[in-house]
Amino acid sequence: MKTTKTIKTLSILLFFALAIVATSCKKDKNGGSTGKTGTFSIDGVSYSGETSIQTFSNGNYSILCEQNSPYGLLQITFHNKAEAEAGGTFDVGASIIDTPSGEVSISADASMFHTYENDGPQTISVSGKKITISNVDLVSTGAGTSSITVNSASINF
Repeated sequence: MKTTKTIKTLSILLFFALAIVATSCKKDKNGGSTGKTGTFSIDGVSYSGETSIQTFSNGNYSILCEQNSPYGLLQITFHNKAEAEAGGTFDVGASIIDTPSGEVSISADASMFHTYENDGPQTISVSGKKITISNVDLVSTGAGTSSITVNSASINF
């Protein structure tokens, strides 16, 4: 009985979270696709895929690199488009909802059931509309304390 109630509660929360995401961001022109590609490695598993861009209602600017099979996603969110395109070194911050100026938030989905976000002070670099990441640790957003490492990433946008 308790398990059914927990599943029902989680389902409702997931529904609201998806509704918020669906209404609070828009993909940029061409359905968000940049026509460019990127590569990343999580815990030694390599992924490659197309990149896309989303702009959130608060102005945050997000670059996604996604591989379909096996599924893998790496998302880097900047304060705004101007900062992303200007490049530089960015601190990996703790705010996923509203990324402050000078920071990025990083999240990953390395499976169908676990998403990961920032875990402590780290940096990434951006130059010539190319994101470079080396050994950034992320922690699970769900129950438990699992973590992953983004060993490397090279994502063009």
